Amino acid sequence: MIQLKNVSKYYYSKGMISSGISKVDLTLEIGEFVVITGESGSGKTTLLNVISGLDSYEEGEMYIDGTETSHYRASDFEDYRKRYIGNIFQHYNLVNSYTVYQNIELILLINGYSRDEIKRRVPDIIKRVGLESHAGTKVSKLSGGQKQRVSIARALAKDTDIIVADEPTGNLDSVSAEGIVELLSEIAHDKLVIVVTHNYDQFAEYVTRKIKMHDGRVVEDIRLKEDEGLPAFAVLKTEDARREHMGREMSAASKLRLGVRNTFNIFPKFILMLAVFMFVVFAVTSQYTAFRNQEAEEDRLGYNDYFYNYSENRVVLKKSDGSAFTGDDLNAINNVANVETVAVNDILLDTPLYIENEDTFYEAYPRSLREFDGTLVTGRMPEADNEVIFTAVRDEFDANMIEALMDRTFQIDLGEDTAVNLTIVGFAYKETNDGVFTYTGELFATDQMISTILTETYSYNSTVTTLVNGKEQQYVEGNSFYRIVPNSRVAAGQAFVAEELNNFYDENDGVRGKTITVTASNILYTQSVDLTVSEVYTSRTFESITGIADYESHNGTIYVSPDDYAALFAKGNYQASVYVRDVDDMAHTLEALEAMGYTTLPLKDTLISMFSDLTSIIRVPITVVVIVALFFIAYFVIRLILRSRTSYFSILRMLGLARRNIRRILDVEMLLTVNIAYAIFLLCVILVNKGFINIQYIADMVAYIGAVDYVILYAVMIVMAYLISGKFARNLFKKTAMGAYREEE
Repeated sequence: MIQLKNVSKYYYSKGMISSGISKVDLTLEIGEFVVITGESGSGKTTLLNVISGLDSYEEGEMYIDGTETSHYRASDFEDYRKRYIGNIFQHYNLVNSYTVYQNIELILLINGYSRDEIKRRVPDIIKRVGLESHAGTKVSKLSGGQKQRVSIARALAKDTDIIVADEPTGNLDSVSAEGIVELLSEIAHDKLVIVVTHNYDQFAEYVTRKIKMHDGRVVEDIRLKEDEGLPAFAVLKTEDARREHMGREMSAASKLRLGVRNTFNIFPKFILMLAVFMFVVFAVTSQYTAFRNQEAEEDRLGYNDYFYNYSENRVVLKKSDGSAFTGDDLNAINNVANVETVAVNDILLDTPLYIENEDTFYEAYPRSLREFDGTLVTGRMPEADNEVIFTAVRDEFDANMIEALMDRTFQIDLGEDTAVNLTIVGFAYKETNDGVFTYTGELFATDQMISTILTETYSYNSTVTTLVNGKEQQYVEGNSFYRIVPNSRVAAGQAFVAEELNNFYDENDGVRGKTITVTASNILYTQSVDLTVSEVYTSRTFESITGIADYESHNGTIYVSPDDYAALFAKGNYQASVYVRDVDDMAHTLEALEAMGYTTLPLKDTLISMFSDLTSIIRVPITVVVIVALFFIAYFVIRLILRSRTSYFSILRMLGLARRNIRRILDVEMLLTVNIAYAIFLLCVILVNKGFINIQYIADMVAYIGAVDYVILYAVMIVMAYLISGKFARNLFKKTAMGAYREEE
């Protein structure tokens, strides 16, 4: 069965080499009850570990059923132990947190037995060793003799050809020891039983062969008697049946079962591991949300080259068909959930007016007096179209500054040729600059004044072209040619133009009486009017025709009637803005508005930050560094916790379980703990969101996490648990099974 030829085993420790066994030659057969004896340090335990595949050897050759093993890897020896070896250890090597039944069940699970087979087989094995009354008792509560019987029962359950026992009676009283010796003797009738002991006399009556070791060498090998037949209780299987069981692979269900059992088997260990993964979940989430918070803050500090008012809760709307907003449209928008206010004169939110004289300069934005809901600090409400209320942030204005504004009239330029005089008759504080408006002040004016300002705003923001005799001429800002200006002297449908337009016609046929087409075009609308030229002015006739004295500044201007000017620029609202109450719920608001037929543009998505590109570049590597750091922190802490399990996994290796199977059991344990930790995290999030508990730390975190982020976080935790499991398993298998067990001891 087993043959050793010149086998030697050496140990390396701190640069020193020592010999365990040297030049051992042995042949061992089925049916022998072999006792290996010798003084301490003689090499008997080392020889037993080499025979059982728990330790490797450096020289010579060991044959199993005639097969060489010198080329065996760790996985090959694990398979060898699984197929051939039943171990009985001096210190039992049982799982103390398991019951008697579970310890015996364990070896059958490893060897691929089904649950039905285990249920039939385990009770019979327990009965054979006289422990039927202790089947449900945890091994930690048994006496030494009872533990050794469990160890023997485990070896019997495996039903291998070889039983090896290291000092099986070393920790027992004489009565218990005698029972163990008799039991081993009965087993030896159909197996090869090899026992290492200091006390040969306990076994002398039963052994068939005595081997004595000294200084790592076999100094005595005596055959004492032959096998006397099978014991009465022996249940023999055919060779094919035995090989079929020894060749089975551990099932996925068994790995899952052991993984789940081990997760909760030692509850303090489970709580510690759960705490570690809870820390990792919250730490990763905290780091991620810190970046999201930083990103949100950068967005708030960003800028937009087109929109002056780019508060994060503003959404610009246009109708999908390009038409103007009606009163019904605005009322319907105002009724959408999460909409706080609707800005009717939307374009004015991005049109600053400048209040200035020799002593004062302020930037303010026009708003309808109907929208004013503040409290006047001083002054009164406007009564005329040229009277306004000025509001500003409290921190920016003191009493002296307010006095400098009150009852003062300021000229406000609305365009190149239009200006209005506005008198500030009231002042109010805007208590905080809360992000809804991001400018210095506001001017609340009557609807008539707002209409005037809106008209000039359309004019200023439009591209104006004039079609003269089939040739299109565009007005260029800063140049007076083809500029459109209203003049009360011009009748509706007519125009006053400069003599230069005669050049578009034949010498004898000027522009007078001809039709020109003026078109105003902007992002909101395009409007054209056809005009008949009724007057052509020159430098000599300019003032008499237009009523304006400064010819040089106005030469080339096209003068139209106020009605035609209004047709071009006094338009309705083609664009509106809404301000939402809750920015975090903006996505649902956008969906509702888009379902109503509006095109939406949330301004928080249009901002440019000088820091955003830089932080985007460094965010990924920082996140990776943090996650890697957390991985190693978690690994080292979990490794300390799992040190209590090293002996357990070493026992599994001694019993023949392959590395990949141990890894799967460990995976189940890690992944189950992670899932429980993540479930607790989600429960905390739900309770915080529902208001059942008030934990500001969690509330601040979840404010920046979306559904996709939860999935990513879960994936990160699963990967981290899998990597921790793999790293621990690799370290566990760096040594032989016996080496790892000795390190744990």
